Amino acid sequence: MNDTSKMIGIFSTLMVSNNYPVTSPVAPETMADLIRNPAPAEWDETKRDVYADIQRLVINRPDYAEMFELMDGLEYNGLTLYDLTQAENGELLWSNIYIRNIDTRTDEIYIDPNLTDKVLIGQDGISVFVFSPKDDRFQIRDSVSTDYVIESYATFSDLLSALIDTIKL
Repeated sequence: MNDTSKMIGIFSTLMVSNNYPVTSPVAPETMADLIRNPAPAEWDETKRDVYADIQRLVINRPDYAEMFELMDGLEYNGLTLYDLTQAENGELLWSNIYIRNIDTRTDEIYIDPNLTDKVLIGQDGISVFVFSPKDDRFQIRDSVSTDYVIESYATFSDLLSALIDTIKL
């Protein structure tokens, strides 16, 4: 068992034991489509850029993509790792990775320059979790002062391990 599988397994066990729902994995054909296909041409530039950034993340960081083979994101004890496909009544959930990243880059009130070149992958009450393509690192950033990197990790499993430690306290 590799590290990402192990860490997701720990989350899954915690979630089940505390009556949190565990999401199903993303369908393999959906992952294949994301990897192979460009964003629809009719989308605006920002949406296409977000899609391309998520696509590169999934292609270049199989340690992250593996989470979606095991579960489509998660919500546990105030911590959220964004999902790819979850919907309710035909509408994507607030926790969808596309929705979160598009909102971050198109907010009418404030566009955070510290996050526009990152891929947001999750959050908790005080932090945002991002992937920085420039640094090829997963980061925990302060949600208010997003220029402040709290921690930086070379692998997704290292990030998951740190997140598990925070919720077990």
